[in-house]
Amino acid sequence: MNTITVKNKTNWFVTIFFGFGLLLTSFIIFILLQLSAFQEDSVWLSLFSYASISVPFGAFFLLFLYFWLWNTFGKTVLGYDSRKIVVTKKYKLFCKPKTYYRTEVQKIDIEDFRIERTKYNVRYHFSWSDSTFSIIFIHNNLPIRIIDWITDEKAKEVLNAIQ
Repeated sequence: MNTITVKNKTNWFVTIFFGFGLLLTSFIIFILLQLSAFQEDSVWLSLFSYASISVPFGAFFLLFLYFWLWNTFGKTVLGYDSRKIVVTKKYKLFCKPKTYYRTEVQKIDIEDFRIERTKYNVRYHFSWSDSTFSIIFIHNNLPIRIIDWITDEKAKEVLNAIQ
């Protein structure tokens, strides 16, 4: 099986923002909440207080970790052969590889999402780069975006390799 690896487009502002969010939520969970929870009278009451207060901050920590990992180290690995195409998102939490069989895929194409028209709205993606292209499949009459936010040259290279 042949493979192509496409690096996720990294925005430095988003990476710094989510990294700061990770530091802030971990500081709150491991230092501030422990100091405030262990001022209770009972040990069991203080453990229950710490657990109940730290759950929402833990959820935010996982959310920041999810976005930070994908924006910093994210890659899309495309494995293909004559029968199937396997799309694997590396360093994206809770994401399984997806397999598309060539007999079920009607069309493989490149689409420019600088101006994205959907059923309900029109969205303009203003960017300072030319990375607004995506590789899409038409699978069961639905467009499926498998690789997002790449340049036109990289999109043509990937499309030629798949076909």
